[in-house]
Amino acid sequence: MSLETTREYTAPESSVQTEDDPGRPPQAEPRSVSPTAPAAAALPGAPPSNTAPAKYEDQPPTCHVLRYQVDSLYMSYPGTLFPEWETRLEGLKEAARSENDSVRATAQVPMEQHLFEVSPKGRKRCRFVLADNCFDIGVAGVSARSVPMAYVQIGSEYLTAVSVDLAVAQLTPMIQRLGAVPRYRPPNVSRVDLCVDFTTDIDPESWSRDCWITRADDIDQKARRGRFSGWIIGEGGVVMARLYDKTLELLKSKKDYLKALWAAGGWDREASVWRLEFQFRREALVELGVPTVDRLNTNLAGLWRYATESWLRLAVDVPWESNRSRWPTHPLWARLAAVDWGNPTASLLTRYRKSRVPSDDRLFVNGLGGLTSFMAREGITDLAEGIGEFLAQVEAYLDARGANGGRDLRSYVAQKVAVKATKYNTLRNESPEAAGYRKASDGE
Repeated sequence: MSLETTREYTAPESSVQTEDDPGRPPQAEPRSVSPTAPAAAALPGAPPSNTAPAKYEDQPPTCHVLRYQVDSLYMSYPGTLFPEWETRLEGLKEAARSENDSVRATAQVPMEQHLFEVSPKGRKRCRFVLADNCFDIGVAGVSARSVPMAYVQIGSEYLTAVSVDLAVAQLTPMIQRLGAVPRYRPPNVSRVDLCVDFTTDIDPESWSRDCWITRADDIDQKARRGRFSGWIIGEGGVVMARLYDKTLELLKSKKDYLKALWAAGGWDREASVWRLEFQFRREALVELGVPTVDRLNTNLAGLWRYATESWLRLAVDVPWESNRSRWPTHPLWARLAAVDWGNPTASLLTRYRKSRVPSDDRLFVNGLGGLTSFMAREGITDLAEGIGEFLAQVEAYLDARGANGGRDLRSYVAQKVAVKATKYNTLRNESPEAAGYRKASDGE
């Protein structure tokens, strides 16, 4: 299999081992990416020039790095699911599909101080899916012999609070509870994303596509609501880069926990924060000598160097030079490429959430929309009167529709809370109905 994003280099097919065929031994030993030696030595490319044109020598552009981190990590664990867990998860998956709120609320698995929701559906290669705000765990069935037992994504928020080593150390015992997993074999890395957040006085829309010197075939500009939002290079390939306005993206993702980290790094809470992010997929990681998670931390610097020097470089347009590989490296890129990955966990959140709870905006702003609309319809201006009348009419409405199944409003609300607590990973539901169903699903 070749590295799809390269033009100058093709990896020998026998040197790439994919997760679909984990038993096939590689014919060539993968080359490790040293954090001190240039990664371009592993995959050759044109070396960048350090000479900037005169327009940057007098007034060099400002680039302030706020933080850098492993942003996403996807791993797989070889092994076989225990039959008793398959029976249990099958029952909980069926419960998650139930129309009965009391039954649906039981689709939970508590493990190691985590409370996972069990999804009503599986996904590709995975019969079961368990998720909270830290881990998304896809589990293959007992009969699945040709694929790993578990595929896991470690949440980006969790990785802002703990190191990769700690996250893996907390995850692995849970995977070992689910099935027979080799205890001394580290999990495979399926994908890793490395990111650097920074502010700059340079407009990232100011350079042309030609200024990207890259092995990738695709270079795309992105906009959101008519506003330039960033660049994507090599989309869909085994290596991909994104340079985008993270503050603009936060308006949609609501990952406001990043703001505290940016402020700790010197952000003034006004400037746009940009993110340079590289995504490495399994094929590239194997070729670069990082097939398992135990090799990741010692090779972060090498992966970054390969990405910013050999695979992609931002250059300054020199009109009189027709050979673009000779264009000098942009000062902004030189600063980003020089990030020292020796201590990527220097700035971490002190707290993180295991639960997937909605934001305050969604709860308190959107949540009040129904009440304020009701009060306006009824001509009520007093809040206490509005709440009382609203609840009275809700109960009458539910009675008329039979929506509460003959139960009073309190019971109806309690069941809805239990269902949402399962989705949000906040409450272990122990109602009589839930306990009875859990006992039956466990075969007791």
